[in-house]
Amino acid sequence: MSQTTQRFSSETPPIHHLIQEIDMGNLGLPDLQRPFVWKRARIRDLFDSLYQGFPAGYFLFWNTPKKIDSHSIGIQTDTRENQKMIVDGQQRLTSLYAVMKGKPILNEASEEQLIRIAFNPLTEEFSVANASSDNNPAFISNISDIWTSGKGSFFFINEFIQNLKESQDIDSHQESQIAENIQQLENIRNYQFSVLVLSAELDVDTVAEIFQRINAGGIPLNSADFILTLMSVYWVEGRHQLEDFARKAKIPSTNHTASPYNVFHAPSPDQLLRVAVGLGLKRGVLQNAYQILRGRDPIEKKVKEDLRDARFADLKEAQAKVLNLADWHEYINCLKAAGFRSRSMLTSANNFLYGYLIFLIGKHEFGVERKILRATMSRWFFMSALTGRYTGSPETILEADLRRMEQAKKTSDGFVQLLENLISNQLTDDYWKVTLPERLDTSSAYSPYLFGYHAALNLLGATALFSKIRISDLLDPAVTGTKSPVERHHLFPKAYLRSLGFTGTYRLNQIANYAFVEWADNISISDTAPADYFPSMFYELTDQEKANASYWHALPDLWYNLEYLDFTQQRRKLIARIIRDGFGVLTGDVTPNTNTRLEPSVAELLTDMETLRIEFKSTARVPLSSDVPEKVVNEGIIKTVAAFMNSEGGTLGIGISDDGDILGIQKDLDYKKQDIDGYQNWLSTLLMNAIGQAVVAKNTSIRFELAEDSVVCLIDVSPSSSPVYADTVKGKELFYVRIGNTTRILSGSEMVEYINSHF
Repeated sequence: MSQTTQRFSSETPPIHHLIQEIDMGNLGLPDLQRPFVWKRARIRDLFDSLYQGFPAGYFLFWNTPKKIDSHSIGIQTDTRENQKMIVDGQQRLTSLYAVMKGKPILNEASEEQLIRIAFNPLTEEFSVANASSDNNPAFISNISDIWTSGKGSFFFINEFIQNLKESQDIDSHQESQIAENIQQLENIRNYQFSVLVLSAELDVDTVAEIFQRINAGGIPLNSADFILTLMSVYWVEGRHQLEDFARKAKIPSTNHTASPYNVFHAPSPDQLLRVAVGLGLKRGVLQNAYQILRGRDPIEKKVKEDLRDARFADLKEAQAKVLNLADWHEYINCLKAAGFRSRSMLTSANNFLYGYLIFLIGKHEFGVERKILRATMSRWFFMSALTGRYTGSPETILEADLRRMEQAKKTSDGFVQLLENLISNQLTDDYWKVTLPERLDTSSAYSPYLFGYHAALNLLGATALFSKIRISDLLDPAVTGTKSPVERHHLFPKAYLRSLGFTGTYRLNQIANYAFVEWADNISISDTAPADYFPSMFYELTDQEKANASYWHALPDLWYNLEYLDFTQQRRKLIARIIRDGFGVLTGDVTPNTNTRLEPSVAELLTDMETLRIEFKSTARVPLSSDVPEKVVNEGIIKTVAAFMNSEGGTLGIGISDDGDILGIQKDLDYKKQDIDGYQNWLSTLLMNAIGQAVVAKNTSIRFELAEDSVVCLIDVSPSSSPVYADTVKGKELFYVRIGNTTRILSGSEMVEYINSHF
C-alpha cells in the first residue's frame, strides 16, 4: 500500500519569530476570512494562558505560490512575493502582534487601533487597561512596554519596583516575586506555537476546503468568499475597490465630495460583487459564477487560464459600472420616485441590490433613456418590494430574470416591455383584490405590505391623520428629534381592545389597526375608545380634508362603530386599494390629490426634470464663471419666481444642475459664511426687493431638503391672481412668464394679450 502524500508540514516557532516574520513581510493575512480583532477581554485571557504555559491554540499557514493580496497586520507592513499566509488563527496572531509590538493595527473599519493590557506582578492578574489600572502603581499599565521600551528586563524590573516603593511598602520576598513574575511575562516571547504549513502546490479552492474542515465552528465560507479570494489572487485592485465603496457608503461625506452614502442601504463588498457578477457574467447563482471565474471549461471540466482571463475582463468592465456614483445615485432616485424614503422602509437587501443590477442592464445594455428608465424602475422596485420577489429563492429567481433579459430584444422598448410583462404577471387583478388583503392580515411591524402602503401614501401626497403635514415629509430621514415626528397610532387603542377581551400581539397589532398621526395627536388620544376620540377630532376638518383622510387612511364609513374584527377585515381591502392607487400613480392611471397644496420632494422634481412648473438653478449667488457678476446669478432666481407667479406656479430647486445633478447649496452658504436661517432671510429679502413684499409673502414658500447628502433649497410658488412685475439687471418692472421649460420676458401687445387672457 502506497504512503499517503502529506500536503503540509509542522513547525513550532516561538512568538518572537512569528512577529519578526510579520514585520519583514514574509507572513500576511489572506482574505479567506474577514479581518477583525478579538474583544480586549479575550486578548487578556490569551496572554494569561501564555503566561501560565497553557495550550493556546495553533496556526494554519499557506506557502502561497505567487503574490496574493493580503491585509497586513502591522500598519507599515508591505506584501512580499512568496508569502506565508495566515489561513487560521488570524485574530490570535493579530492580538499578539498588536500587544507585543505596541503598534496600532487596522481593525475591520480600516481604523488604527491600539490595544493595551495591564498586569499586576504581585497578584499575577491580567486586566484590560482602564483608568483604574493606569492609576494603580501595582499594575504595569501596558505590558507592551516590557518588549518595546528598549530598557531590558533588568532595568524595567528595577524601575517598576522603585516606583511601587514610593506608594507602598514591599518586603524582599515581594520584590523577588515581582521580578520573577515580570521575567516570566517577558519570556512569553519565547512561547512556541504549533504551526501547520500548507504546501505551495495547493490551490485556493483546496486551501478553502481545508479551512472549512478543520474550522467547522468558525466563520463559514460561501461562494462570495471564494470569488473574493479569487479576486485577491488575480485582481487585487478590484477587491479593494469593492471594499472602499462599501466603507464609504456607511458614513456621509464630510467634504461635500461625491460619495456612495445614501439613506437606503450600505452594501457590503460581497453584495456589490453579486451585482457585478450578474451584470458581467449574467449569473445569479454565485456558485456557478465562481466556477466560471476560475476558468473552468464546462465541456472538458478543466481550468483554463485564457478562459479565466476573459471572464475576469468581463467582471472588471461590469464592476466599473456598478461602482459608478452617477448611476448609483440615479438608481437611488428611482426608489424615491417609487415612494420609498429610507432604509426603514426596505425589508430586503436583495430587492435593493438586484433592482440596481436590472437598472444597470437597462441603461448599459438596452440603452434606455434616463427619464424612461427611472419611471420603469420605480414601477419595478415597487412591485419587487411589495411582493418580495427576491426574498424566497433570490439567486434562482434572479438567474431566471437574467435569462429573460438575454433573450429580449436589445432596445429600450424591449427592456420596458419585458419588465412591464413581469410586473403585470405579478400584480394581477386577483393579487390586488384577494392576495394582498389576505397578506395584510398580519401584525408584523416589518412587513413589505405595510411599507408598500407607506410608499403608496407618499405617492398619493397623503397627510397624516388630523394633520396638514405630508407623511413623506414626516418620514424624511433628515428629520430627527427626541420623538419621531410621525407615529403609527392604534385606531382601536390596545388598552381599549384588552378591555373588550382581545389579547395577543397578532390581534392587537394588526396592520389594519394602524394609521399615521403626528406624535402629539397620538399622545392626546392615548387609550380612548374610537367612538369617543375620533368624531370630535375628525369633524374639526373641512369637508375636503375629511374626504382625503377617509380615502388615504382607508377608513370605512362610521368605522368607529364597527366591531373590531369587522373593521380590520374591511380596512384591509381598503388599504389594498390605496396600495393599488399608489402604484397607479407610477403608471399614470391615478393622479395624486391636488386639492391640497402639497410641495414636491427633490426626488419627485427629478422625475420630471425641468418643465413648465419646475426649474433648476445650480446656485443663487455664487457665479459659476469668474466673469459673471453675482447680480446676474440673482436675476435667474428672481425672474423664475416672477414667471411662476404669472403662469401656473411651480417649484424652483436651488443646488440642482440643469441635468438633474444634486450639487447642494454649500457654495452659496460658504460665499457669505451663512447658515440655513441666514440664507433663507437673504433669499426672502432678495425676492421682496425685486418683486414686492406682499406678493412674495403670499405666494412663495422656502424650504430645505437633504438629497444625496447635500442640502437643496426649494422655493414653492403659487400662481398670482394679478400680474406681477420684477426688477432685474435687464430693467425695471419687467413681466416674466413660463413658456414650456423656459422663462421669457413679454412686453407691448404680447404682454397685454397674455394678461387679458390669463388673469
